[in-house]
Amino acid sequence: MKNLLRFTCVALLALTFTSCCIGKGPLFCKPIYSVAGGANFSNLSEDGDYGDDNNESKLGIQLGANALFKVNDNLRLETGLGYANKGSKSSFESEGGEFGEEVFSQENKLNLSYLEAPILARYQFRNTGFSAYGGLQPALLLTAKQKNESNESSSQDTNVKDQFKGFDTSAIFGLGYEFKNGLMLNAGYDLGLINIAESNDFGNSTLKNRAFKVSLAYIFGN
Repeated sequence: MKNLLRFTCVALLALTFTSCCIGKGPLFCKPIYSVAGGANFSNLSEDGDYGDDNNESKLGIQLGANALFKVNDNLRLETGLGYANKGSKSSFESEGGEFGEEVFSQENKLNLSYLEAPILARYQFRNTGFSAYGGLQPALLLTAKQKNESNESSSQDTNVKDQFKGFDTSAIFGLGYEFKNGLMLNAGYDLGLINIAESNDFGNSTLKNRAFKVSLAYIFGN
């Protein structure tokens, strides 16, 4: 409940800030809107005694809807709500024995689902479709599940939400290209700023979200 209240306060502050449009007020700064969908390749940075050398990037989805406020011809403020599936995966495969024993293989996936509220500024390069953006992205953890699959047993899906903190914040930055038909292609990176591990479960280790993401957005009301 505390994390939900914190996330709600941050999201409302973000909406208030962007709607004010650097003091112009919402009556003088009519927003336009966008919807987006895409993929991310996520992982966890690990420091401490809980590190897993087999960690690999995991493919996930992301969806979102944003309000866009034009400050001037080059600068735009953006905020909204989005869903992102992050986490990581690791795999293990044993070596075959000299008597032809079956090779044991296992894949573990950590699926972390977040509700995100990006707060960013986008600089649009004049007379081109290119832009660069950056900002902060508070996020509320919705679900956390560990999925284990091996060639010797059935798949197991375990709820591990109590092992992770319910609130996260990332620095986000990237590049975009806006087409004349209202479509925009974005490529960016999420750099987690908060240790999301509960200390009782991971010892002295720190875990932070990392994600490279690509999305296609449609801007309407322009």
